[in-house]
Amino acid sequence: MQATRLLTQLGFSEEGCSLYCTWLCEHTIAALKKMVDRELRKMDDPTEAGMSHLGLVSTVLDAVVAAFENEEEFIRETFGDAGLLKLLTELHCKSTSQCVPVLKDFLKKRQEVLSSVTSAGGINTNSSSSGNARGQFPAGSVEAAAGSPVFPTTSSAVAAIVDPRRTDQILEEMSHLVSCCHLYWTFAQSKQQEYMHGVEATGKQHEQQEVMVSVDSLWSSRDNPLMNTVQEILGVFVPLQTLYFEAAFEQALRLQMDALHAAAREASMSGTEGGGDRSARKRTGVIVHSTSHHHHHQSSKKNETYSSPSAKKTANFMTGLAALYTSTAAASGGEDEEMPDAAMDQVSITLPDDVFFFLRIALHRAVNTKSTQIISAVFIACIELVQSKLLPVLQLQTTLPPAAQLQQLQQQRQDFTVPSRVLRWTVAAHCTATYARKLAEELRQLARENFSGKDLLRFTEQAEDMDALSRELTTSVEQWVARFAEVCYQVHLTSHLERFSTLSYNLTEEMFYHYELSDPWVQVCVAAADVVLRPLDAHLDTHCFDLFLLALVRRVVKTLWQAILQKSFSGYGALQVDRDVRTLRTFFLGRAHELQLREPFLLLTSATSLLLLDSPKDAEQDVYEGLTADDKRRLLGCRLEFKRAEIERLRL
Repeated sequence: MQATRLLTQLGFSEEGCSLYCTWLCEHTIAALKKMVDRELRKMDDPTEAGMSHLGLVSTVLDAVVAAFENEEEFIRETFGDAGLLKLLTELHCKSTSQCVPVLKDFLKKRQEVLSSVTSAGGINTNSSSSGNARGQFPAGSVEAAAGSPVFPTTSSAVAAIVDPRRTDQILEEMSHLVSCCHLYWTFAQSKQQEYMHGVEATGKQHEQQEVMVSVDSLWSSRDNPLMNTVQEILGVFVPLQTLYFEAAFEQALRLQMDALHAAAREASMSGTEGGGDRSARKRTGVIVHSTSHHHHHQSSKKNETYSSPSAKKTANFMTGLAALYTSTAAASGGEDEEMPDAAMDQVSITLPDDVFFFLRIALHRAVNTKSTQIISAVFIACIELVQSKLLPVLQLQTTLPPAAQLQQLQQQRQDFTVPSRVLRWTVAAHCTATYARKLAEELRQLARENFSGKDLLRFTEQAEDMDALSRELTTSVEQWVARFAEVCYQVHLTSHLERFSTLSYNLTEEMFYHYELSDPWVQVCVAAADVVLRPLDAHLDTHCFDLFLLALVRRVVKTLWQAILQKSFSGYGALQVDRDVRTLRTFFLGRAHELQLREPFLLLTSATSLLLLDSPKDAEQDVYEGLTADDKRRLLGCRLEFKRAEIERLRL
């Protein structure tokens, strides 16, 4: 310090600053190199308790920051803000390079998993691409990884040999390492901006120009070994994440199908042999218990799952994911093992929960890197996984059996409409659409909290892509449910409505009161519908069941409307059809959970109100919603007592 002050007093300020910064940087490097070498040796020695790679990188960067802060006051007094910028540049470009051996060792010791990226067609991790990191981490190699296609296509064979648990752990470590470096980079950038304003305020234009050159090199990935190594990690992050998606999805699907197949096998064997080996059932029970427990945990926390991220929720995520991994060994048991005494319907469909469970973890992990390219590529991979992997499974499982087989099943059971498997997978599809919409909303929330400007716009557009996927799936679910309703109508209700079509409503008073005691069709129809709707209500969730009920009601109303227009009604016949419609309406309204079904019945209630009028002239006094003027005239023409000429003169 004394020598530096003397050089400054003699007019060699620039030389003194350069010598002092170089000496301090070399001194810091020597201390850090000694510590890094010692800790890396401890990592290789199982008998020694050493730091983790994350802990060591954090310690190195803390030491660099501490070295700068310890000298900050002296450098400011002696050389001003220009000297501080020079010291910051020296420490950033040279001293931080001591993190490089740690990060290289991290990659080397995980090569058994990282090599799968190369096998799957991953990118060259030694990217020479460069870029300015003022807005974010330099990620030229990430753009290559997220190029065309967005991520390398991994084969199922490669995904099958990847251990999802190990891969997930590595991705978590990578995320924290990059986040740690980002925290240091944020500190250094804030100091750079502070001192740049100070230099600008002094008005030393020539000195400021020289400083600008060094600051540009400060953030250039080409001139910084630490940033280059971080690029290597980011370069394999996206393809490794994609590979993990493949492996995790295959495992979740296998667990789901193993549980369902085992339940079907048990149900089949219990019908022929009356039971099985108790110990085998106990062993396979681990699969269902573990998976069902995971599903229960997810279901009970649905609202919590899509709220603000916290350390506690992250811990819950990892606990649940560990439970899913742990069950893999049990799920890979032999074909001769049996499930506990349970039917297939008692096995929960947890595939959407499991998939969005690890997708949400991946999204938060990507946001933790603070790299817009990484977040963007990972979210695109999430969309691709749902679209190319999950949706085909849902579409396959919700396909109805061939008509002949379906008819045979319907003949065996009076209340059978469609297989319960189809109904439960339809609920899973609706759950998938809901999760996709919430994941999109969560991306918007995370983007608002961490980014602005063009980056915020980019993530908003990507969230829209997931929303579009959710809307498409929701539309598909509605179509599937409408198809089930049509099957239900054709199998169980057609005969009753045909009875209504052939029944005469030119009733006398005596016949009207007779029908009150001995209903001709509607009570039988309601009783049949009640029996049919029970299993559907049991297997569908409230939303899907209400959609089913809505589609069924619309089909029934359409048929009744067409039949009414073909009939002739006496005054008592109008009373009878009004009673029939009210009975149907009361029944279906009572079965709905959340959806209001009054609107579909509006056409029939307006029609019966018209038929009950004392004279056609009364039709001019009310609107009768849902009916056109032509509809009103046709309905009034169905009343035997009303004259055609009088109806034509009405102003409707």
